[in-house]
Amino acid sequence: MKRLITYLVSTVILATSLQSCASTSSVANKITIESGEIPPDMKSEDFTLIGVLKERGSYDKYVKIEFANYTGKYILATENEIKDKYNDTNQYRYIMDYERETASSFSGGNGKSTTVSGKRYFILDRKTNKEYKRKTWSSFYAKEMQAYLKAIEAVKN
Repeated sequence: MKRLITYLVSTVILATSLQSCASTSSVANKITIESGEIPPDMKSEDFTLIGVLKERGSYDKYVKIEFANYTGKYILATENEIKDKYNDTNQYRYIMDYERETASSFSGGNGKSTTVSGKRYFILDRKTNKEYKRKTWSSFYAKEMQAYLKAIEAVKN
C-alpha cells in the first residue's frame, strides 16, 4: 500500500509540474513575438491560419471547438488536404500543429517509472520553413491550444 501511495504521489507531482496552474489568459500573455513563439509577420500581415486535423475524432473535436472561438481567419484541414488544396504558401502561409513529447518520473519506493505525454504546439511559417515553437508543452492540449490562439489574436490587435 505504501508503494502505491508513493507511486500515485509521484505521478501527481510530475503531472502538476508539467503544466501551469495559471489561467489561459496569463499563459497567452507570455506567448509573444519577442519570446520567439509567434512569427513577427503575423503582426502586420493579413493571413489565414491553418489548424491541422489529425483524423482522430477525440483530438479533432477539441481543435474545432478552440478554433471556433478564434476571431481570426482560419481553416481546418488534414495534412493531405493541406498538400492538395492549401498548398499556396502566399495565401496559406501559417500552419498550427504540434509535436508529441513525453517525460518520465521514477518512484523512489518501487523503482517503477511513470510516463506523461503531451503536446508542444508550434506555428510553421511555410514561406521561410521556420517553426515558432512553444517554450513549454502540456498534457492539457485544449487549454494550450486556446492560449496559443489567444496570443495570436493579441498580436493582431
